[in-house]
Amino acid sequence: MQALVPQLTTLAVLLPAIGALLGALTFLIWPTLKAELAHGHDDHHGHDDHAPEAPTASSKWAHYVAMSLTTGSVLAATVISWTLFIGLNNGTAEPVTTHWFTWFSAGPWAVTFGTMLDKLSATMLIVVTSVSACVHVYSWGYMAEDASKRRFFIYLSAFTFAMLMLVTAPNLVQMFLGWEGVGVCSYLLIGFWFHKASANAAAIKAFIVNRVADAAMLVGLFALAATFGTLTYSEIFAKVDAVSATNSYAISFIALFLFIGAMGKSAQFGLHTWLPDAMEGPTPVSALIHAATMVTAGVFLLCRMSPLYEAAPQVLHIVGYVGAITAIFAATVGLTQTDIKRVIAYSTCSQLGYMFFAIGVSAYPAAMFHLTTHAFFKALLFLGAGSVIHGMHHEQNIFNYAKSGYVLRKVLPITYGLMWLGSLALAGIPPFAGYFSKDLVLESAFAAPGGWGLPLYAIGTLAAMLTAIYGFRIIFMSFHNKPKVDEAHAKPTKAKSKKEAHHDDHHHTPHESPWIMLVPMLPLAFGAVLSGWLLHNMGTLEWWDGSIVIHHAHSALHDAHHIPEFFKKLPLILAISGITLAFYLFAEYRGIPKRISQLLPIPYAISLNKWYIDEIYQVLWVNPTASVARFFAEWGDKKGIDGLLNGGAATVRDFGQWLRGAQTGYVYHYAYAMLLALTLGLGYLLWKTM
Repeated sequence: MQALVPQLTTLAVLLPAIGALLGALTFLIWPTLKAELAHGHDDHHGHDDHAPEAPTASSKWAHYVAMSLTTGSVLAATVISWTLFIGLNNGTAEPVTTHWFTWFSAGPWAVTFGTMLDKLSATMLIVVTSVSACVHVYSWGYMAEDASKRRFFIYLSAFTFAMLMLVTAPNLVQMFLGWEGVGVCSYLLIGFWFHKASANAAAIKAFIVNRVADAAMLVGLFALAATFGTLTYSEIFAKVDAVSATNSYAISFIALFLFIGAMGKSAQFGLHTWLPDAMEGPTPVSALIHAATMVTAGVFLLCRMSPLYEAAPQVLHIVGYVGAITAIFAATVGLTQTDIKRVIAYSTCSQLGYMFFAIGVSAYPAAMFHLTTHAFFKALLFLGAGSVIHGMHHEQNIFNYAKSGYVLRKVLPITYGLMWLGSLALAGIPPFAGYFSKDLVLESAFAAPGGWGLPLYAIGTLAAMLTAIYGFRIIFMSFHNKPKVDEAHAKPTKAKSKKEAHHDDHHHTPHESPWIMLVPMLPLAFGAVLSGWLLHNMGTLEWWDGSIVIHHAHSALHDAHHIPEFFKKLPLILAISGITLAFYLFAEYRGIPKRISQLLPIPYAISLNKWYIDEIYQVLWVNPTASVARFFAEWGDKKGIDGLLNGGAATVRDFGQWLRGAQTGYVYHYAYAMLLALTLGLGYLLWKTM
């Protein structure tokens, strides 16, 4: 098998790109259809009272071919990725770096493209392709009535390709191109329903916030290139110890700015504001980008750069505390949000905080282990939420589910069961996946040398309880509602035609999702239940075969299993307590949360308004920046540049108009002018000769 590993790795990376390109070529065969230019998404998402136009044969073929090509390519990449991952684990395959081509060379510099396959990149391969494959198949049902669905599938495959380029890159130049590629694709996917102003605003916000972080990353990359003379991973890692011994400040500077770049992609506190707004995109986008792939790019980068971060312990402390703040911030905000997708989005933000504070205590394997298990159960929760939204005629407010009068656990029994599995995994209840990985993160924080990780453990344990509360708040608020009034006592209504009754039944009666949406959730459910047990060796440094490096003095991961038993069990006890409390608050006695909000109006307002971070940014950054921009637009652009150019043009025009007065059309005027010029010329010559 080893002889085929380079070719298989290349295929796994390029297949989604090939699928996206072939899907795009369908626009040459079947150009953009009228329906795709209209408000096609409105028909599907309930914003338009008009029925969608009947699809033509051409439009059906256009969508079917594009969707088949993109989905098939990602499914094939998934099979190859799992083959490589299993091969690395059973010893039939070895890590290998493949060279594709040299982009450019200048003196000692050479920027190449290729792939680097090791345990770290292979893990990301299976995470990205597996979730992407499930999302592609799920989208066949979820986006079935959307007139622009072939564009959607092309974007999905292009995003998958960019993410695979990022995680398999052998150097930071290719990594950064993939990094920017996922940024562009996320912009396109978040703003997919571009007819909605809110979707446009969310896409722009995500793009700008990530550009701020990426500017810091560029500073780190330039400093890295200046310090090490290379951006190739293997060459950097070989020089880290030598450079650290002579220039430790440069190492810390580089590590800090790369971390700021990672904060943007992974939505850490301060640069997190784009993530909740990104829920404006279709739900499959949320599952792919904001659960398992793009938001984990920052975690992957820091784990990939573990030799560098091990030489910058002060920066690791910053990483740990930022992660802990993110975990508790997002957990407190998730308690009060009403949009089902936004609650899960803040859950993602919180879990990413866990991964970062695991990195902060040098427990990189624990971070990657949690990244992997989290991908399965969080993608399951997002797709489950999409199933609820689909069944509830695209209603996303969990309070409206409670008021709908339908017992959703009876109407959507399969979705209900799958949401339970995902929520149990999120809460860290054994034997579900989150129990193994989240507890390893917390235990590593507790065992950090010198006790500096104890605050991280305390914050993470409290966040674990809050996670259980808001996770099951979704379950109990959405599915455990009271049945509607008996139809026998309902007010009689005018009889409807068969066609009207069918239309109302399809659009207004909650219904279970079709199997094309339910089946892709089953592999994710399998991962949510069993991946923690099956992949538990990921939590050891040895499993990573040198792709992660930990300094011998950083013993948190090694000592994690030797902490007192009480502190091992405390997160589980609090999680179970959180689920129990959620049941009483949101299933049995629903009036209590309202009374709590009235008794504690300030904490409630802070949580509901997301700690007012957006408002603070509006005052500190957005408004001043807009004022400065308006000043330069008015005085610098209009009155400065435009004034200079327009003034120059006006001067030339006025001079021309004045000069035009000399063109009278009378011959004697021209003769007089010629005689005058001749006299003046001769007079000048005579004067020069005297």
